[in-house]
Amino acid sequence: MLGLPRLPDVWRVLKEADLQQIRRDAARPFRLLLVAEDVAAAERLSVLLGGPEGARHPWLSATEPAEAWRAAESSVLDLAVLLTPSPELAPALGFAADALRRSRVPVVVVVLGSSGSMASVARPGEAAGAVAALGPAAAPAIAQALLSAASPALRLALARQLVPLREPFFAKLIEETAWTNAMYAFTTGIAEAVPVLGVPLNLADVLVLTKNQLVMSYRIALASGKQGAPGELFGEVLGVIGGAFLLRQGARQLVGLVPVAGIVPKVAVAYAGTLAIGKAVVAWAAYGTALQRGTIRKLYQQALVRGKEVAQALVAKARQRARRRP
Repeated sequence: MLGLPRLPDVWRVLKEADLQQIRRDAARPFRLLLVAEDVAAAERLSVLLGGPEGARHPWLSATEPAEAWRAAESSVLDLAVLLTPSPELAPALGFAADALRRSRVPVVVVVLGSSGSMASVARPGEAAGAVAALGPAAAPAIAQALLSAASPALRLALARQLVPLREPFFAKLIEETAWTNAMYAFTTGIAEAVPVLGVPLNLADVLVLTKNQLVMSYRIALASGKQGAPGELFGEVLGVIGGAFLLRQGARQLVGLVPVAGIVPKVAVAYAGTLAIGKAVVAWAAYGTALQRGTIRKLYQQALVRGKEVAQALVAKARQRARRRP
């Protein structure tokens, strides 16, 4: 009978990930420029992005279009937000946007006073959002636009420093990791159709999928503002979700060994386990809530429904491709 992998084996594989680089990404400084003809509006956005305490973050700069034009030419900027009352930019804002794009600064255009779909249509090279007013209700739309425009290497630092960006960052990270694990399980599941290859590939699956889940958890912890060395944070994560749950959930990939079970449950388990673990870690890291084991299992069962849909979609797409081959 196949046993569970040992935690030292998981840690050995985990060290293959560049955890120090992830930590550097989380700690990197950035400069975010907030531009509006009415500088007071840019200041309000600075306070909104600063988090629930309402403090202005030192890495956020509120300014007028003329100053933004000069900053684009002479400074290193990571991201810029243009606030406008109309989808059509006023001349001064338009010149600032052109200067920022020439300097290869990602630009987000936020249309104030409107939440219509046409107001949030992005121009080439931009991300866009539309909000009725600069209040707490506007934070999710603006946060989503910022994360869409930012480079992958910058997103972790943005979420760590700017509290309103954390929820959309968590959601995107968890979904991407769940899909990655589902695709990995699907790909190896095809290889496991060869009985001789099945056992070693499944044992490798457990380690790879668990590694991805722990790296995701590490990013969530850093984005939530957690401090500590990787080993310390991983110890806390395992305490929160339960090492036994983590490894058993990974070991369930072994259902792929049973021809009758097939590839769908294998992929569904990889997706659902990752989703449940991600949500449990967010509850602990961002909100200080340690979920009960029963709650985590319930999250897993709920995610399994979505996981089966993902698995069936992947199988259907693979069959379509197979039919199109000569």
